Amino acid sequence: MLSKRKIKNTFPLDFYGEDGSWRFIIRAENPGEVLDAMYWRAYISCHRKEFDLLHVATDKFNYKYNYSSVDAADLHYGTGGSPMRINMMGPIVPISAILEQVTAISSQNDKKTA
Repeated sequence: MLSKRKIKNTFPLDFYGEDGSWRFIIRAENPGEVLDAMYWRAYISCHRKEFDLLHVATDKFNYKYNYSSVDAADLHYGTGGSPMRINMMGPIVPISAILEQVTAISSQNDKKTA
């Protein structure tokens, strides 16, 4: 028996990536962008320095990061190893912006080799 409930629209769909303590979101706006978003989230997590996500971001999100240091100065004051909660911001980048950036870079490389 089919349900006549209205199907909820699940887009935009966010994919969270991270590189150490730094987190970001790759956003798919439609079903055709889901595989691209999953691929680029994994790729950017491993090759973070190749991409400037802050300048192509359309929005930001807040998150808390548990930070603990084992510095000699912290051990002297008795705070070594105790976690601190730090509020951080991460960029939300639509996959279309990443694909445009990659296309522009590849066209520049093609012009250089020609």
